[in-house]
Amino acid sequence: MRRSTVPKNLKWNIIAPVALLAAALVAVAWLDVSTGGEATPKPPIGDIGTPVRYAFVQPTPPPPAVKPTPTAAVKKTPVGVKTPQGTPEDRDARRRADLLVLLDATKKLRDKDGRFPDTNNNVQSVCVYKDRDALCKLEQFLGAPPPEDPFGAQHGYWYSGAPDGQSMKLLANLEGDVPPDPQCKTPDAGIQALPNVICVTVP
Repeated sequence: MRRSTVPKNLKWNIIAPVALLAAALVAVAWLDVSTGGEATPKPPIGDIGTPVRYAFVQPTPPPPAVKPTPTAAVKKTPVGVKTPQGTPEDRDARRRADLLVLLDATKKLRDKDGRFPDTNNNVQSVCVYKDRDALCKLEQFLGAPPPEDPFGAQHGYWYSGAPDGQSMKLLANLEGDVPPDPQCKTPDAGIQALPNVICVTVP
């Protein structure tokens, strides 16, 4: 029978701790090689770095529906009608002054031609129709077209000349009331229907 060759005098209380230490060193060395030289293993995914806390941002509510700004209604002025300026009294004063301007220019035209323009006593507008109205000739004395009614040329002034060329009449319609006596009489039916017609005459 073969006898054991292990020495009987080994001190296991010293050998055991040394063996454990050696085993630990081998384990550390193996771990170092397997992790590429890093002594500390990489943290698990999800634990890298400092956690970031995002501040809560209150969502911006959508803007309220914008209502379109209403557009003011624009009053259209009929063609040939001006927007009047001033009060009715102011406009009537201008009409009276315009008749005197037309009277003076018509007298100058008579002095030049030897007679007033003849309309056979028919009433026609003061230069609304440039190819027909006799007083369009007044522009040469006025330096401008003949004056118009504050509401526009279509609202008067008017002219009538006698066939003899020695008498004539200039007419306008006022906004203010005109007593019956100063009102100007004319055979023209359209002007007769107007309420406040005045005129200047020669002679």
